[in-house]
Amino acid sequence: MLSIFWSYIKKHPYIYGITTLFALLSSALAVVPNYLIQQFIDSMVNQNLTNENLFFYLGIFLAAIVLIYLVDITWVVLLFSQSYRYQNSLRSQLYRRLLQLRTPFYERFRSGDLMTRMTSDIEFLGDTIGYGFMLIVSNITWALSILIIMILTISWKVTLLSVLPLLFFAWFVFKLWKKVDVLYEANRDAVATLSNEVLEVVDGVRVMRAYGKKELEQQQFKKRTSQVLEKANQLVLYNGAVGPIAKLFTGLSMALGLVYSAYLIGQGQMTVGELISFQIYLGMLSGSIWGLSDIVLVYQQGNVSFRKVEEILEADDLVETSGNQPLTGIESISFQDYSFQYPTSDTPTIEKINLEIKQGETLGIVGPTGSGKTTLIRQLLRQYPVNPTGGLAINDQPIQQYHIADLEKLIGYVPQEHILFSKNVAYNIRFGKTQATEQEIHDVVAFADFTKDLNRMTRGLDTLIGEKGVSISGGQKQRIAIARGLIREPELLILDDSLSAVDAKTEQVIIQNIQDIRQGQTTIIITHRLSAVAKAHKVIVMDQGKIAEYGTPEALLAQKGWYYEQHLKQQLEENQHENI
Repeated sequence: MLSIFWSYIKKHPYIYGITTLFALLSSALAVVPNYLIQQFIDSMVNQNLTNENLFFYLGIFLAAIVLIYLVDITWVVLLFSQSYRYQNSLRSQLYRRLLQLRTPFYERFRSGDLMTRMTSDIEFLGDTIGYGFMLIVSNITWALSILIIMILTISWKVTLLSVLPLLFFAWFVFKLWKKVDVLYEANRDAVATLSNEVLEVVDGVRVMRAYGKKELEQQQFKKRTSQVLEKANQLVLYNGAVGPIAKLFTGLSMALGLVYSAYLIGQGQMTVGELISFQIYLGMLSGSIWGLSDIVLVYQQGNVSFRKVEEILEADDLVETSGNQPLTGIESISFQDYSFQYPTSDTPTIEKINLEIKQGETLGIVGPTGSGKTTLIRQLLRQYPVNPTGGLAINDQPIQQYHIADLEKLIGYVPQEHILFSKNVAYNIRFGKTQATEQEIHDVVAFADFTKDLNRMTRGLDTLIGEKGVSISGGQKQRIAIARGLIREPELLILDDSLSAVDAKTEQVIIQNIQDIRQGQTTIIITHRLSAVAKAHKVIVMDQGKIAEYGTPEALLAQKGWYYEQHLKQQLEENQHENI
């Protein structure tokens, strides 16, 4: 952590150079008022204080105080402004990293933990390079300045005797470092766990109400908060011990200084002004030593937070690095004896897949739940590492050779989980094409058969849909997501069970519109409803990770296998629904 901070400081030499210089100047100026007090008291005791001396001391004293204020406010503002810039830079870096990481990473890290790393951990790092730097520079320079002035103007013997208890205090604080580190990390992890619980409660509140689990969830949440409280109390216990111990040692330091100073005054080796000045110096020195003890907490918090942030920055999502070959179009997609196994699984999810998709074709993928349909198309999205055995190629070249960003630009993906943002309808659709015109938005709204729904909304495209689309129906969510995919005008459109929440009639309208506007472009439709792929160029039936049936819809019906049986079953269900 210190090497990273030092690298950042070296990148901004002027800011930190001015900060350090002004801190040194402030420390030097801080002894001036005290020295003037010493001279003033000695003049009073010696009865040689004149009006001229009095106004001279007063003028210098006021000037020093004003100058100290101006110097302090300058370097503190510069330091903390740079601290916030550091937080902003680190937060942007971490956010870019999160956007680059893929599915295997997010399977290991929960949302609440990531939020903690993006917020409080970065803030603690900012405090370390800001407040921590201030503590080190100001307190060390202040302590050195005071020690030097005490030795030179008062007595080196009294100074040495008084400083000894403070050295023991520094040793005691040092011994606390490791324990505080362990306790802080435990407290921080407890807070992250609580954040995960809060997110789950917010997402599942309607389910909890429906199942009458509010009281149970409340008890569990109370248990989690109690755990956080317990961890926090343990940390506070150790942090709180520093204050009383500091008072003990500083009190001892002052007592020793007073006793020995009184002895020196009796011997005529110290004046009353020097005694009073010495006590003020000693109080200032004790304050700087006490301030240095804060570095223990700041450093440990920063160190733990640094480990958490660095874990994200250096995380491996197990996906191969992006290739360098550009990709401007998708003419063909081919799987050759391709198998895939999730990192957390012991058996392949898809196995021995042989499939070719040519430009302009519509491929339907059907099959039982858990048969590997979504896993198959996730290989095209590069969400997981490509299996080195077997082949997955685009335009007869291995998919790993292409630049991932180029591949992503050519794909429009509408997932099972319709991810919508807590903005308005237009924002969610325009997310697929930032510069889309309002006319283009209305066109894709019509293609997604969403026009009537939009007209019923009070503010039309400006209607807010709530967090994750909470204020609209499931079918409306799906059609907004489809419109977002269509406005992208992708070379490859993937609909992953994206029509499950709409009725059969609406589904047919959307499918027909897609076929009309996507002539010559490739479309993959994953569905449980066979009517959605009735006009596809070819259909594969997945079963237990393998292609069980393959051909045109008509050929699959003639085979009288799973596809044929499901076709008859769904037709019967539709006829029964129409007769009701």
